[in-house]
Amino acid sequence: MRLDKPIGILLLLWPTFWVITYSQEGNIYNLISLIFLIGVILTRTIGCVVNDFFDKDFDKYVERTKDRPYASSLISKREVFIIFSILAIINLTLLIFLNIKTVYIACIAIVFIITYPLTKRFFIAPQVFLGLTFGISTLMAYTASTNQIPNLISWIFFFSTVIWVTMFDTIYAMSDKKDDIKIGVNSTAILFGAYDKIIIGILQAIFYTTFAYIGYLEEYTYIFFFFLILAMLVGVYNQILIKKREPKFCIIAFKNNQYIGLLIFLGIYGEYLL
Repeated sequence: MRLDKPIGILLLLWPTFWVITYSQEGNIYNLISLIFLIGVILTRTIGCVVNDFFDKDFDKYVERTKDRPYASSLISKREVFIIFSILAIINLTLLIFLNIKTVYIACIAIVFIITYPLTKRFFIAPQVFLGLTFGISTLMAYTASTNQIPNLISWIFFFSTVIWVTMFDTIYAMSDKKDDIKIGVNSTAILFGAYDKIIIGILQAIFYTTFAYIGYLEEYTYIFFFFLILAMLVGVYNQILIKKREPKFCIIAFKNNQYIGLLIFLGIYGEYLL
């Protein structure tokens, strides 16, 4: 379940809280925030279980993943199904507290969560599919907060999340590139080839530009843009880290995206707090 590695939880959490903070005008101390906090933890955990179940025959040949419990046969298939069932039941129970619009979107999200681990077998850019999976959470956060269909701003949040996830998961995939080529699975790190760093830079530029546009549309002040600039600086630092494509530095750059998510959240929250 990888609860000992919460980076995935944080990366999934920030997009939902960007939208909740925006749509609730800074009021994040409520039931919706609690539901999404619990839901994010459970969803990411379920994603790990599903991913490791489908990828057992791949993980055991990859240096970074060969010691995962299911790949190394420390747990059985039956135990995996039991863990998945318990987590799924608890997570689905949360939908009781949400409006019907959010439930409809959640049904789409479920399909993406279960399908994503298989995409690396047939889709040349599985990181984009992961981005869509993450992005759906922003639409859920908006409908849960407002009981309205997603508006323009929420779709921009969705788009920026897709770009962000594609970017940072490409950095993550760079650390596994050699193993992925060897075992025959797809990734954007392989697809982009020698242009990986350039394309990551372009994705970063698009990501930050979308938030600058949100700030413009919402007439945010210097508070938001101050934190956005700090987030940009983290992005620049990440480019320095991946310069030589060394796996350990690619992992560091990937993890640094949690701070980008946090800084953007603080920028939005600060607009309504101060």
